Amino acid sequence: MRRLVLVATLVIGRAGVTEGQTVPDDSQAAQVVQAFRRTPQLRIDPFRHMLVPRWGVVVSGGAIAANNALNVSDIGALIELGDNDALLISDLLNTAGLVPAGNAAIGDGQGEGGVYVGGPVGRSLSLGLTLQGRGYGSFRMDEDAVAMLRDGNASQQSFDVGETRGAGLATAEVGAHAVVRLGPVGSPDGARVSIGFGGRYIEPIAYAQEVTVLRDGTPLYVGADSVGAALDLDVEHTPDPSLGSGSGFAGDFLARVEWPTSGLYFEVLAANLGKVTIEGVERRLLSLSLASTDLGEIGDSLDTAEFAVQDTSEVKLSLPRTLRLSAGAWANSYLQLDASLSIPAGGELDLPLAADLWSTWRLAPILPVRLGLALGGTYGIGYTAGIGVETRTVYVQALGGSFGGLFRGAKGFAGRFEFGVYF
Repeated sequence: MRRLVLVATLVIGRAGVTEGQTVPDDSQAAQVVQAFRRTPQLRIDPFRHMLVPRWGVVVSGGAIAANNALNVSDIGALIELGDNDALLISDLLNTAGLVPAGNAAIGDGQGEGGVYVGGPVGRSLSLGLTLQGRGYGSFRMDEDAVAMLRDGNASQQSFDVGETRGAGLATAEVGAHAVVRLGPVGSPDGARVSIGFGGRYIEPIAYAQEVTVLRDGTPLYVGADSVGAALDLDVEHTPDPSLGSGSGFAGDFLARVEWPTSGLYFEVLAANLGKVTIEGVERRLLSLSLASTDLGEIGDSLDTAEFAVQDTSEVKLSLPRTLRLSAGAWANSYLQLDASLSIPAGGELDLPLAADLWSTWRLAPILPVRLGLALGGTYGIGYTAGIGVETRTVYVQALGGSFGGLFRGAKGFAGRFEFGVYF
């Protein structure tokens, strides 16, 4: 009887392991090096190096910028005309014809550079410190203003300028982040859960914003032989960064679930949750009142127009918040596929909705080659590529991408370089 109970116990126990562990521990997916399973991206990522389970120092920098009108060839032509003192106002106005019909002229950019130091503390915790600089910029010319420049006054003579503005912000930041690793959950091949959180203290360096509005709502008038306008150009900027001050704080959060033996992960990232206060911002106002049939007179009025200083005040900005949803899979150590959706979640100077698709090929274990597509808002389809070296002691990544085309036909570019040493 005792032997029968023992045999039954062993059979039930073996069945339980079989049911809970449907993928063997020696599966090909489980052979992928855990340190570099999280694919690097061109976009800003506060937890970029946090999941590497070794202490190290990484120096990195990257930027992304795009617009919906001018490609590299167009910009190159304008630069060449400018260098030869042959650039005319009419050349700049004609660029409005390159904006897709019915759309505003828009452009956005973000960049960062700095150093990361961090690594594991025990088996379940990693800590990291960052020191970096960041920059954000954007501009938008309303579709009504674009239509005035592109289509002329043949169909209408009154125009609005809508939301026409441009802004930029540069900051210096120091951050501290932590990642808690849990699991496996449920069975030996169960889920590994990583929870990341942290914050960054932010010191604004420079800030500028220009907004064009119609005074009293009076539209622009462009007739057959006359022009009339009542415009206010409101400019805010830090005239001397050394005289200004301010501070801010931003929080970042990460939740990642991996099934290593199955080769699957899901991830949610929320970044830049915070505000920055900028002191010493000077506000200037340029009021234009034009009503004339003499274009030369209008040109003279523009040449002699001067900004009047209104006041110096404090400005509070919400940082461009981002929600990023990612998923990926790998069947073996040779190929990994990743997809992410970056969703703007409010704030100033944010980038448009974008989807990124990556394929990582490891023809040699330490030499990943990456190819992908970037589907970015109004910029169209882009192409991304990268190459790296990932060893126990050295980490190098070089990534590049284009938006809305390839090479000279692209309307935007992104690039990133990272170099790290692990102990």
